[in-house]
Amino acid sequence: MANNRGTVLPLTAAQAEIWFDERFATGPLAYNMADYIELRGPLDVELLVQAMHRLADEAEGVRAQFLEEDGVPGQIIRPLAQLPLKILDFSEKAEPLAAAERWMRADHAEPLKVTDFPLYRGALIKLEPEHHLLYLCMHHILIDGYSRVLLYPRLAELYTRLAAGIADSAADPGAIPAFHLLLDAEREYRDSPLVERDRTYWTQRLTSGAHGPAPELVSLSGEEPAPGRGALRHTSRLSPEATDALRALAQDGKVTMPVLMVAAMAAYTQRVTGIAGPLLTLPVTGRVGAISRQIPGMLANYLPLAVRVSPEMTRAQLLRRAWVEVASALKHQRYRGDRIRRDIGLRTDDQRAFGPFINVLNQDPELAFSDDCRGLVVNLSTGIVKDLIMTVLNTADGTMEIHLDGNPELYGSAELATHLARFEAFLAALAAMPADQPLGRVGLGATGELLGLLGEWDPAAEGQADEGLVERIRAVATRTPDAVAVSDGAESVTYRELVTRVAGVSVRLAQAGVSAGSVVAMFADPGVPFVVGVLGVLGAGGAYLPLDPAAPTARNGALLRDSGAGHLLVGAGYEASAGELARPVTTAPVTVVGLADTPACRELPACVGGGSDLAYVMFTSGSTGRPKGAMVQRSGMLNHLWAKVADLDLAAGETVVQNAPLTFDVSV
Repeated sequence: MANNRGTVLPLTAAQAEIWFDERFATGPLAYNMADYIELRGPLDVELLVQAMHRLADEAEGVRAQFLEEDGVPGQIIRPLAQLPLKILDFSEKAEPLAAAERWMRADHAEPLKVTDFPLYRGALIKLEPEHHLLYLCMHHILIDGYSRVLLYPRLAELYTRLAAGIADSAADPGAIPAFHLLLDAEREYRDSPLVERDRTYWTQRLTSGAHGPAPELVSLSGEEPAPGRGALRHTSRLSPEATDALRALAQDGKVTMPVLMVAAMAAYTQRVTGIAGPLLTLPVTGRVGAISRQIPGMLANYLPLAVRVSPEMTRAQLLRRAWVEVASALKHQRYRGDRIRRDIGLRTDDQRAFGPFINVLNQDPELAFSDDCRGLVVNLSTGIVKDLIMTVLNTADGTMEIHLDGNPELYGSAELATHLARFEAFLAALAAMPADQPLGRVGLGATGELLGLLGEWDPAAEGQADEGLVERIRAVATRTPDAVAVSDGAESVTYRELVTRVAGVSVRLAQAGVSAGSVVAMFADPGVPFVVGVLGVLGAGGAYLPLDPAAPTARNGALLRDSGAGHLLVGAGYEASAGELARPVTTAPVTVVGLADTPACRELPACVGGGSDLAYVMFTSGSTGRPKGAMVQRSGMLNHLWAKVADLDLAAGETVVQNAPLTFDVSV
């Protein structure tokens, strides 16, 4: 179709998805993409503007105006009467760079509407006489992430040609091919038998057949899905050592860096969610053929990638599986993700991502505008974020940078920061682990992050069971003394307060005659004092026996006699009951020690007992006969706790709820 403004071209499938998504949205969507090029050196502003005009002439797709005729969307390539570029001078401001960054982020937050023209804007910001920022913000319907690799180097090349006095020439070997060739290539694919081949691949890959169940969509957020109207970003730059370790791992595993990152993200997602075959969302260029790879435009596709991961797998097995999945997906990358969703039975109004995005932009960020003027590409936003996007980029110094963008409706800033720190630590552990070690041995904590009381679960930890629980808690108190350790609604204690109160109980028990192997009965309600008492018993070398204050006196008395406990540690309010309980015991005298009147002790006594000593004695219910006391060694208790830390991925910021009766072994 055509009108008085020119030929109306069809949209690519990717453009159509964005068009309808925005047109039917109930509010503005965050489809703005933004970068800036940091320019250092002498810059001819007039030549740069000319180069940008020439780039817009060549890259016809950035001059598209979108419209709808008879319900059918289309695009017209229009000339630019004026370049949408502001010239700003921030050199007089107190902190020019900070001011420029604030301005760019505020501009990026203003949405471009799909019906606007032009659908991009920019600014050249002067910071110093030889320090400028070239800011560019574009609607995602114009270009995808791959197009950045084409546009920015071409801009630098055009500036260089102008500076050298080279006239514009149709014979320029670097000129961008006509935009319609990109559309032609997609139309040829849609009319080819390859579509059915690709449909069959994806359907069989993701279901048990044409009518099999749809796979489970994956998110690291527990919130309900929400439109991507903004984004939160956290960034981490890997050290040279960490970068080298990852490159060595990729070389050793005979995979590319994108495949390595896919493997790591799949393993991380599996550990966080517990799903054996977690789906990721893999952005691909959607381009096949040399011509398509030279033309900027929005052609990107977003594919589901299922990398089956299990804790028993080795690193080599993980990398191999990721390589096979990525290689297979790329062979079928032009089949649209929205059609895959429909084919596997997902509802058309379900706009969730398949899973976390993992996007590796393997490009050189440095640009040469002239011998004296160099440019450095800095990404501000990759566009809309429906859930979570992990973007990995090269930096100018040869290291790598990781951006984690999250939908603010689904993730808080602290949550994103934690995920990024843990993922970075996970990468380091993956690179350092022995090739034959199971993935399940890799912890999920960030460097320096406390994973609960026990720290990170790793092979070495299994040999540390003799160190003791109380010693571990003291180590935690040294690192994070002001972190809350225990809370029961009535009071909260920090780790510093906990260890001093525990020390006081241990000293008091030792003075009362408790030593290695002694059994100390606990007669208290759940709460901070009970935790203090248990740890105090262990610190003194004893084993604790929990009694239920609500149980009949006869039962508690029988357990006290059978256990041979020589001491009774009593919580506030139960002193009288404890005296009545202890008096009938004639096998040995029972010493009653009050928890409430035991003072804290800042001088921490040496802990008594080793891994082969008792940790606790716990009696069965007696439903099948007389209650029997089960005796558990300290090393066995700690091994069990290690397994729980690993199985549940317990981490800092998470709370373990004491909801089991104290006389039931689950309470441990």
